[in-house]
Amino acid sequence: MTDRFYPKASRYFARLEPERPIFQGDIFRGGFGAFWRHPEAVRSALAGSAPPASPPFPGLDELRSHVLVRGQGYGILLPQPCEFSEQEKGALHPYRLVAPLFPLNARAGVDHELVRAGRVGHTLWVPRWTGRGPQDYFADLRLTASVDAAFLTRDTRVAALSRAAWLAMADRLSRYFIGIPLDVTAFSLGQGGLHPDST
Repeated sequence: MTDRFYPKASRYFARLEPERPIFQGDIFRGGFGAFWRHPEAVRSALAGSAPPASPPFPGLDELRSHVLVRGQGYGILLPQPCEFSEQEKGALHPYRLVAPLFPLNARAGVDHELVRAGRVGHTLWVPRWTGRGPQDYFADLRLTASVDAAFLTRDTRVAALSRAAWLAMADRLSRYFIGIPLDVTAFSLGQGGLHPDST
């Protein structure tokens, strides 16, 4: 790691081998992220007023008409690795938790340098993974969503985090979801070897 929260962009990604198992922090192409807007909140926003304090719960058909699909075609895999290990739970259940990636551009709504420095708590900085990429990205942890495992295959994977970037991501997830920084010693076994989930 450097003196920043994240490693340098040049050390952010591991070499992506086709036989490499799917792992936490892998990035996939596809449409990821969804947010269900409450119909009363939508109607109130269109009318220029505040939503009612206790709006009636909408029916399923009405809810379906107010889902917003978010993201720019990429998502990052988040859960604890055994949840999707090909030899463990991942072989048995069809769900995966991902966060959508958004371009870090003028429309991002977040300060670019603060995101890159790890100072925007709900975000995870993701630099461009190819030299041809138009800009860096960020994952918005507030918009995580469950998707079908069929979306996340080795063929749809475009990048994998380096060990340093993976530790930074694990620290960000701990800070965001639990409110405490990661204790890196928790990943050590005996003589300083990494916990099996990190390999």
